[in-house]
Amino acid sequence: MEKTTAYVNAKIYTMENDGAACEAIAVRGGRFVYCGSSEEAAAMADDVIGLQGKTVIPGLIDTHIHLFPYACSLERLLLDKVTSVKELQDKLREYAKNVPAGEWIYGFGFDNERFTDDKSLPTKEVLDEACPDHKVVIGRWCMHFFSANSAALAAAGIDRSFKPEVEGTVLYGADGEPNGVLSDASGLKVVSLMPDAYATLEAKADVLEKAIRELNKKGFTGAHPVQARHVNLPEYMAAYQKLKDEGRLNARLYYATDDFEELKAHKGEGDELLRYGYYKLFLDGGLGGRSAAMIAPYCDDPGNTGVLNYTQEGLTEALRKAYSLGIQTGTHVIGDKACEMLTNAVETLLREDPQPDPRIRMIHLEVATEDVLQRIRELPVVIDAEPLYMDTDAAWIEDRIGAARMPYANAWGRMLRDGVVVTSGSDAPGLDEDPWLGIYCCVTRCDKNGWPEGGSCPENRMSVYEAVCTYTKYAAYDSFEEDIKGTISPGKLADFLVLDRDIFTVEPEAIKDTNVLKTVLGGKTVYEA
Repeated sequence: MEKTTAYVNAKIYTMENDGAACEAIAVRGGRFVYCGSSEEAAAMADDVIGLQGKTVIPGLIDTHIHLFPYACSLERLLLDKVTSVKELQDKLREYAKNVPAGEWIYGFGFDNERFTDDKSLPTKEVLDEACPDHKVVIGRWCMHFFSANSAALAAAGIDRSFKPEVEGTVLYGADGEPNGVLSDASGLKVVSLMPDAYATLEAKADVLEKAIRELNKKGFTGAHPVQARHVNLPEYMAAYQKLKDEGRLNARLYYATDDFEELKAHKGEGDELLRYGYYKLFLDGGLGGRSAAMIAPYCDDPGNTGVLNYTQEGLTEALRKAYSLGIQTGTHVIGDKACEMLTNAVETLLREDPQPDPRIRMIHLEVATEDVLQRIRELPVVIDAEPLYMDTDAAWIEDRIGAARMPYANAWGRMLRDGVVVTSGSDAPGLDEDPWLGIYCCVTRCDKNGWPEGGSCPENRMSVYEAVCTYTKYAAYDSFEEDIKGTISPGKLADFLVLDRDIFTVEPEAIKDTNVLKTVLGGKTVYEA
């Protein structure tokens, strides 16, 4: 007979409804078997663990993370805290001291919009000055833009005669030579030349295991890893399977990929710990580099309306091939033009071939329109939002899109109140994976420093309950798993957290400083402070 463990004397928010709570839970066989009073839970238990009044919530799920690149980023040169070109150069120089001349240096995570001396994307001259004896490429946090030095450009054969695979992905100087600023496919061409430090399956599995343990510390018991090879964001199902087979996989994973044939071949495969998920498409770029597709030009770049990877017909057809097979889709859309096109495509598919519950994922949906917000209310879509856009984009987004479009930017609260399901993802390693900062951003509509005062378009705020739902019950719904996880109730998987504070009663500013004391996956403690 399996042992029963009771966790008693706690404030347990079940997330089944706003305010729903109990004081104890009992766990047997990896599932909740009781939620209620401490006395009754203890009476049925072999082991009793007292929680001294601490707060308990369901385990969190990151619905959009590039998990293998995130794992690699933990062991690479991180540039996310750099605030100037000078600091960037100093950091590169210091790092280069320990790298033999002629070898590659890869840095990741810079945000030129935060630079205090020059907000331009760094050119080859900037990198040449810092590292003349190495091949250098650095990636912007959005993962769409890169900067390469002269040696890296030469290694990739990118010169004035180079014909990029996608027009506009190489920028040129006044002399007609590439200036070192690359995007998407051209950036990937350079990055792909770098030696693979994780060439073996064992190396991939090892680095992923470490990364998942970092996620456990933050409170994650689940994630949706997303492969996007066209922007150098690979994932490896074989590595996840290896971790599972060896009992080393400490999170429930719903695997998404832009490889349609892989997903088609393995449709529906998996179990509660590891399963194949959705087909990922990219329709446009990002706001930071002004490549998100907009209906009207950028306010700070007249004439530029961004980049589209598909025509309307091409997008609809790409979605149709998955939709017709019952494969869930998730499409990256950031600009309002892209959001409009995806809405058009979804309506077309439903009109042609109505399916009962496709849960079509609209990823990011950063800038919408009144028309799009009205139309998606009637569609079977789920919005995979990135709450930390409130932090990373706060300083410049209004300059990009103008005041008139701001009410439609990251309009999560409105969408929830309109009945649209919204989930939260980190998009790590491009953004911080911290869910407590994410919940804070959802609730306050401020960056981590509390700016702007009162929040950006505060009518789009979420309540704390709504924000936590986006990481729990709505995230479970996103992967068709709301019957087995996402809330605390008898019969569901025993995935839960013990926190150092009651996030539902503290001041909103204190939510971002939350610490996880214990993370439990299927009744097994996978992290304890």
